[in-house]
Amino acid sequence: MILQNHLERGVRVKVGQFFGTVRYVGEVPNTEGEWIGIEWDDPVRGKHSGTINGVQYFQTRAPNAGTMIRSEKLTKFQTLEQAITEKYIVTEDTLQLDSEMIQAVQKQLHASLFEIVGMEKVGGKQSNLQHLVDVSVRYCPVNAAGNLSSLVHLEMLDVSSTLLWNWSVVGNIAEQIPTLRELNLSNNRFVDPYEEQISVLAQKFANIQTIILKNCSIGSWLELVRLARMWPAIENLLLEQNDIRYIEDEAPYIVALSRLKHLDLQNNAVRDADSIRNLGKLPALEELVLTGNGIRELSFSDDCPHNEKVDLYRNLRTIYLRDNPLQDQSHAFNELDKLARLEHVMVDPDPAVSYEETVARIVGSIAGLRMFNRSTISEKLRRDSECDMWKLYAHQWVEVRNDAQRLKAFFKTHRMYPRVMERLGSPEQFLPDTRKVSNMIRLQLLNELTAELREKKVPKRINLHTLQNLIVKLFGLPEGNSALRLYLLDRKRKVRIPLENHGRSLDFYSVEDNDTIVFE
Repeated sequence: MILQNHLERGVRVKVGQFFGTVRYVGEVPNTEGEWIGIEWDDPVRGKHSGTINGVQYFQTRAPNAGTMIRSEKLTKFQTLEQAITEKYIVTEDTLQLDSEMIQAVQKQLHASLFEIVGMEKVGGKQSNLQHLVDVSVRYCPVNAAGNLSSLVHLEMLDVSSTLLWNWSVVGNIAEQIPTLRELNLSNNRFVDPYEEQISVLAQKFANIQTIILKNCSIGSWLELVRLARMWPAIENLLLEQNDIRYIEDEAPYIVALSRLKHLDLQNNAVRDADSIRNLGKLPALEELVLTGNGIRELSFSDDCPHNEKVDLYRNLRTIYLRDNPLQDQSHAFNELDKLARLEHVMVDPDPAVSYEETVARIVGSIAGLRMFNRSTISEKLRRDSECDMWKLYAHQWVEVRNDAQRLKAFFKTHRMYPRVMERLGSPEQFLPDTRKVSNMIRLQLLNELTAELREKKVPKRINLHTLQNLIVKLFGLPEGNSALRLYLLDRKRKVRIPLENHGRSLDFYSVEDNDTIVFE
């Protein structure tokens, strides 16, 4: 353990509720004694950037995040052993304190029979460290391991917001607890291990499957990959709130993270298409969290045929994309359909359309989707959504269906359309009839006595009385012959249908274009 009077650069320290890192240990001219130069995690706590009276003693990442203090102000360090003992071991003093607290509550509630049920059982279990499975010493000033041999069943350890700063110390902890599977190191700052340390530490971390490194100032993916070489069994890696921006396309990370199943990168800045594609090369990845990264577009491949999948994210089943300003959700859903095993997508509804339309778009677009925003997708919802997409893009399909190149491009943009058409057929029935509908029909008017035949365009809704007057004028008949007898000649059945009700219109008798009206 680093002693209070033997500090070095990189050591983590705590003053009150503020955490910082030692950047300088030494004298300052015109003052007496030793000073400790601290770079605070919270820059508001600082007073300068490491420069005093024109002399630079250290350099802070954020402006004015530094302070010079005396070592007496630092919170005293603890070993992990001491922190666990203090928190989990029930002593006579703590039992006496608990008794006094219960008496105070009884008096306040006027309930002399009040008791806390199960305290003896819990206390007994806590007193026996061998029974502990999950331990948290969050916020304790731990900077060393101590003797941890009694933790024979411990599986989960939370040492977040402590004073751990050296990977060798963390390795010592993991080595002493071979049952440990999950390690929470969030809100700590670590110095990079030397190259020769990495292989040694990899043996100590051999059983660790989950590591949580939220807000640990990890500045790049390459830095993370170098650390990952120490974790040969890593399956779950949580990296929320770091400063990772670009995912390099290099083989080492595929090797170091070859067993990784769950990767949490929320609230970093991984937003460019190349980085997201490069993450897709992780062979075992099943769940990816990209919430709050500023992603505007997804693009996995421009030349993937509509009936094939890309060779990326081969095992990915769940992706989180909430709090990202996706510019075109329809395009994003079409890209996600290229992933072979994707089943669950978390994404914010498009504010430009209704929630129902967002659901229809994503369910209708991604063939294998089983859940959307934690809601199970029923077969009825899938059928209805596919039908909605079938109708929505019908006009575009009609415009390109006779042009092979344009049709191919349409299917790449709307991958779901061929498979939906295979199930539902052509969407032409839902297209409006664009043909111009005329209110006029052509009639063949035949004078049965003279065999004279004339063609005349008339309104469909002309009544028979008006048609009689028109025939008299058209054929030059005497005015007294206005009471003509009219018949519709049905050529198919070779019969004549009398048109007797002169107040009725032609469409009442289903007269069609080019029909023949016989009069006498």
